[in-house]
Amino acid sequence: MKNLVTILFAFVCLSFLQAQNNTYTKQEKEYLSFLYEYMPLNDRLDYDTSFFVQQVRSSIEAKNTFSWCKSIPEDIFKHFVLVYRVNNENLDTARLYMFKELKDRVKNLSMYDAALEVNHWCHEKVNYKASDGRTSSPLSTMRTSWGRCGEESTFAVTALRSVGIPARQCYTPRWAHTDDNHAWVEVWIEGKWYFLGACEPEAKLNIAWFQAPSKRAMMVHTTVFGKYKGKEEKNFEADKYSKINLLGNYAPTKKLTVKVIDKNKKPVKDAEVSFGLYNYAEYYPIAKVKTDKNGKASLTTGYGDLVIWAKNDVYFAQKQALANQTKITIVLQEDELANSEFLITPPKELPIQTLDEELVRQNNERLVYEDSIRNAYIATFPNTEDELLKKSWGNYQAIQQILDYNHPLNRKILQLVYEKDLRDVQANTIIDHLKHIDTKETSEYVISPRIALEKITTWRSFIQDYFNQPFSDGKQVALWIEKNITLNEDDNYYNVPISPKGILSAKTSDKHSREILFVAICRSFGIEAKYDWATARAQWRERNTQANWQYAFIENNKKDENICTLVVNSDKANKIKPEYYSQFTIQKLQNNVFQTLDYEYDPKFASFPDTLLLPEGRYRLVTGNRNSKGQVKVKETYFYLRKNNPKTITVSIPEIREEVENYGQIILPEENKVIKTTIKEDDLSEGISLQIRQQNETAIVLAVIDPYKEPSRHLLVDISKSKAEFEKHKDVLIVLVLDKSLLNKDFSTSVFPPLPKNTIIVMDEHKEIEKQIIKATKLKFQNNYPILTLIEKQDITYLSQGYKISSQEEILKLLNDKL
Repeated sequence: MKNLVTILFAFVCLSFLQAQNNTYTKQEKEYLSFLYEYMPLNDRLDYDTSFFVQQVRSSIEAKNTFSWCKSIPEDIFKHFVLVYRVNNENLDTARLYMFKELKDRVKNLSMYDAALEVNHWCHEKVNYKASDGRTSSPLSTMRTSWGRCGEESTFAVTALRSVGIPARQCYTPRWAHTDDNHAWVEVWIEGKWYFLGACEPEAKLNIAWFQAPSKRAMMVHTTVFGKYKGKEEKNFEADKYSKINLLGNYAPTKKLTVKVIDKNKKPVKDAEVSFGLYNYAEYYPIAKVKTDKNGKASLTTGYGDLVIWAKNDVYFAQKQALANQTKITIVLQEDELANSEFLITPPKELPIQTLDEELVRQNNERLVYEDSIRNAYIATFPNTEDELLKKSWGNYQAIQQILDYNHPLNRKILQLVYEKDLRDVQANTIIDHLKHIDTKETSEYVISPRIALEKITTWRSFIQDYFNQPFSDGKQVALWIEKNITLNEDDNYYNVPISPKGILSAKTSDKHSREILFVAICRSFGIEAKYDWATARAQWRERNTQANWQYAFIENNKKDENICTLVVNSDKANKIKPEYYSQFTIQKLQNNVFQTLDYEYDPKFASFPDTLLLPEGRYRLVTGNRNSKGQVKVKETYFYLRKNNPKTITVSIPEIREEVENYGQIILPEENKVIKTTIKEDDLSEGISLQIRQQNETAIVLAVIDPYKEPSRHLLVDISKSKAEFEKHKDVLIVLVLDKSLLNKDFSTSVFPPLPKNTIIVMDEHKEIEKQIIKATKLKFQNNYPILTLIEKQDITYLSQGYKISSQEEILKLLNDKL
């Protein structure tokens, strides 16, 4: 049921718009009414009408400026041009700025060429770099000059919409063959949707580095604002939005139907069926579908294995759906889950489309020029030793203003926020917090304006003014919230946290935003509080004590909550150190489904054993081991936690067969120029004989990389993550090979993450090494960097190309097997 406050709010907004007969044109009122009718709750509460009026007027200006807009059906225009939000980003006025920047650059082009040109402009402004899960606003991303794929695609979609080109952000929520996800962009041109890599322009549309992995995807989807009548299959449809299935644009598909029955073989209606894809050591739900009156739920997906979870209010069950199956049956009855071990297989690799080499060369030349534009902008940032200013990138003026503010906590408060905050927070926001914090305060759980991944706002001053008298403890805060704030779990469908000010003004909130509000109120009155990432719940504790943290809101109507001790060990037989979200996760059964404990922002397991304090209940340990083909051996271990009964579990990585192949033989060249090395040897300054090193080293890990593209950057990050593991192999050499023709004059390896000491970086001026690998392995190479190999003497025993997360772990397994 819709929340009454939300309905009234929408009614007031629409009534206001209808009353402004002399202020808005007929088309402006129509578009504003469309936005307010389907607007997610957070946008209604945190942005005023003037913001949306700007967005509408800008979209109408684009519609009247560009000739291609005449061919766009009104339904497509409303959903994919007019809409101001792309995903869960902080909103800003980027489309107004982008329209002015791009107008003269694209207005005389065809719609197809304009889409390509907009992406080239995006590349001039933004490049790829990994960061945390909060999505910066487009203008903040541009100010920084880089962003992760979700930010790049948000930026590109906003730019395309600003010039009247329908665009949408596409997500594969998780890859099937490797542990990661990816976001890109689709554009509508003359009745057809095309894809492109955001801020990664190619010579044509429907060409991108992610072509190969997308053909192995099990889901590609997008969220559509409003009631959408397109032809695409809907994974989910609600009153205000839908999630549409785009997988058929990329990969072979099948219809998988799950029938849910009870123990008497009768169909179960309205059971929730979760189609789980193994990734990051959990079964990520690529879709959740309710069963019909016949107990059936269907999904269009790919030819790989899934783990299906079905539940209702009483029972739950799990079953594996194999790649070749189109129908399975699940029985909902008494709990029968038991420890198990099984194999999960992803879809097979498929060939991809390639471009003429001359087109690729011309495009690469342009990319080098665009990199120089962006690098010239970056060069304007101050050269400083101050770490806070260094990490602020293009936001350095705001950070300098905060540092100049006369307050004893100005530097500390900046050290408590996340690195991304330094790149996009406004100076007046942090200064407002400083004005309302006791100068003698020492606790980070009071001082910090960062709670979860919400946009930092001036909540402290608002909260202190809002309440007539302060709260003395967290119990009082929780009771006030439970009494005065109504929960609405339906309307905040982009999952963007509502600001504390927005919640208190409207007296309504989703659950996650409510947890953030609790922490904000506590901190505003000097009560220590934090957001517990593992359980996604707010906690508080008494000041000046060593008492355990207490949860703000007790779940399942309990009077109190038992906290239990869990000790996590690593099996001595493990060949590599288990990493959370890589080899294992711990999950708690809540509302008849296992929820993964989130330790991404509250890091644990730097060493074993490690101790966790968790609520009483049933848990599951999932461990997995992926081979070079993308198959995963999964092991499930179930256990209970009870008060006064400490539990110890052991993370044991299951063995999976890794067939060692000989892909061919290679003799590396006698000499290559070294442009940088982490090995301090004088004889490497002029050149290096890889042939001699090949003879002397036990093995060479050799990667041909394109340092400007996301897949190669992922590989560098992965090698850096395994730095200590690689350094244990002192007789193994890591060689990173760069193609001189790909590098601009300003290129520097200083942007690389810390690499193992046994790494050298060489220049392959004539692609000699690349050509030899292709010839030796008969590799069908399609400019799909990186090419990663393991060379033992002359034999190539490992080979991969393109996007593959954690491929360094596959090589380490092969090296460790020989120890």
